[in-house]
Amino acid sequence: MRKPVFRARRAGLLAALLVVASAPLAGCGVQETAVIDAGRPAVADLFPPREGRMLLFFFSPSGELLPVPRIVEAPWPVPTEGADGPDVRAVVTALLAGPDKAERRAGLRSAPSLPRSASAADRVVTDGPTVEVRLRLRVTGLTGPARDQLVCTAAFAAHAQGAVSVSLVGQDGRLAPADCPLRPVPAPVR
Repeated sequence: MRKPVFRARRAGLLAALLVVASAPLAGCGVQETAVIDAGRPAVADLFPPREGRMLLFFFSPSGELLPVPRIVEAPWPVPTEGADGPDVRAVVTALLAGPDKAERRAGLRSAPSLPRSASAADRVVTDGPTVEVRLRLRVTGLTGPARDQLVCTAAFAAHAQGAVSVSLVGQDGRLAPADCPLRPVPAPVR
């Protein structure tokens, strides 16, 4: 007859352990809160090496300007400070062609006022801390988001940290040099 008592005690002990073990899962008084907007996303270069990709800036479905790495078939040389950068022109040309099929599927897009014309990138000249992007289009009609796309794409193509000003020159004049509104943050050291 001891077996039923032992089973009853064991079942009771098991039930007590389950109650004690589930107490922390029931909550500890932390109240649920709403989502808190903390500003723009940080930009950290955790992308493939610069020699094998270009970094284009497109808008997310929610309207945020985001860096989008695009892998290139044949690596090109990384631009040096103060050198003419045909690779910067290639990156700006890719931006003006718009998001590729996979990027469009992901919901990425260009600003509406940014013309989708890959042939619009004429010439890129780097001169110290300023990059001049010459375009075969009107630049004064570009909205702020379209300008940011061009400026960020050219800045990060010319400098790993995007730490150069970019001046857009078009058929209707020259815009004042501007900096990319997104700045990289150092990746945490592990």
